[in-house]
Amino acid sequence: MKLTRRTATGVLMATVAFASLGANSPSFAQSGSTWDNIAKTGVLKVGLIPNRPPYQFEVKGKQEGLAIQMGEDLATALSKELGKPIAIEYEKSTWSTLVLDIQSGRIDTFFGMSETPERKAALDMFGPLYSVPVVAITAGGGLKGNTWEALNTPETRIAVVMGTTDEDAVRKYMPKATIRAMKGMAEAILDVQSGNSDALVTSVLLGINAMDKNPNFKEMTLLQPPYALPSGGGARKDGDGRFTTFVQKWSEDYRASGRVQDVILESLKQAGFGIEAIPAEVKF
Repeated sequence: MKLTRRTATGVLMATVAFASLGANSPSFAQSGSTWDNIAKTGVLKVGLIPNRPPYQFEVKGKQEGLAIQMGEDLATALSKELGKPIAIEYEKSTWSTLVLDIQSGRIDTFFGMSETPERKAALDMFGPLYSVPVVAITAGGGLKGNTWEALNTPETRIAVVMGTTDEDAVRKYMPKATIRAMKGMAEAILDVQSGNSDALVTSVLLGINAMDKNPNFKEMTLLQPPYALPSGGGARKDGDGRFTTFVQKWSEDYRASGRVQDVILESLKQAGFGIEAIPAEVKF
């Protein structure tokens, strides 16, 4: 599939409106219902943050990944509901402009957003489509236990990335551990590899990426009881709500059917990650 490029005029105008009115202003949103716009144009606009495996990546010039497959599956469901073919346009976005892009109508939806109070106030949130469990990865010997409680000792040195939900989880469930908060993932990985920390606690998707790029990491452990961050998506507050209602029901069915588990694992394999390192008990 080919990413399309659109004129920046609409986004520039929306940016001016955002600055003067604020992100949550009703007049900031594009007029009309998202549902009606999709039905009229026959196009679903899905936002992508490029080069972000396993969510989006290219294989021999073809778009692949979790967000790509979810977009195709949602378009298929919309086609059936609307009784007409629905095509997909994948639009590039960034974390700093994502809410703006949805509010302005530049994109209809985005997959892979965790709900925050700010996002919930600005957008119609749906999901969860899946959850991302927190794991511990080690470079040397195994951990002394696989539970938060067993590792909650001053002798256990844990590296985390500062300001992340992973750090929040460690500080909540392992307050007695020696917590080493690093500025970024590269620093956290190096802290474990150099022996300053016993393990890196992070999400399973970031963990498998770290293991793929750093062969010194030998083992991934799903900490018990499992702690997972739910992830869904967002849509524009359009005053109609039919699109969000439909996608919410689709999300529930998508996850309950086990389809999302298959899509995530297949996307990881397509991206070249060794999914055999993921503990069998991990459920998305």
